[in-house]
Amino acid sequence: MSVKKTYWKGLSEKHQTPEFVHANTKEFQDDLTIDEFVGGEGVEQFKTGRRDFLKFMGFSVAAATLASCETPVIKSIPYVNKPEDVTPGVANWYASSFYDGIDFANVLVKTREGRPIKIEGNKKSPLTNGAINARVNSSVLSLYDEKRYPLNIKVDILD
Repeated sequence: MSVKKTYWKGLSEKHQTPEFVHANTKEFQDDLTIDEFVGGEGVEQFKTGRRDFLKFMGFSVAAATLASCETPVIKSIPYVNKPEDVTPGVANWYASSFYDGIDFANVLVKTREGRPIKIEGNKKSPLTNGAINARVNSSVLSLYDEKRYPLNIKVDILD
């Protein structure tokens, strides 16, 4: 005594009318040309298929996405006259001093193409003997703030 449940979407499917059987054998609706689909006369009477709707929606979403995702153009400008002390990829070290009202230290600043990337204590300093604290070491982060001018670093070229 097994009872098999059957589900149907409408009376035509339940009664298997000839119109339903013919429409059920066709997997996709008849294709419409673009002129018929977008044309001005009688647009209300056309019934486009789900596939056509998804084609146009997919194209419009893809076009809008591609139009909004333009990457900015970053141009690299080479040196016209390269400075003597700057070699791309090779770091330069400068002796400097750090003072912010609380801490003082003689430091060595490692730079690449003029940008400071690391601060270490200067071991030749008789005052600190190369010892620095975390505040002095992390002061390299304040050099990248473009709204502030770094007044606390004085740079002298090491020989």
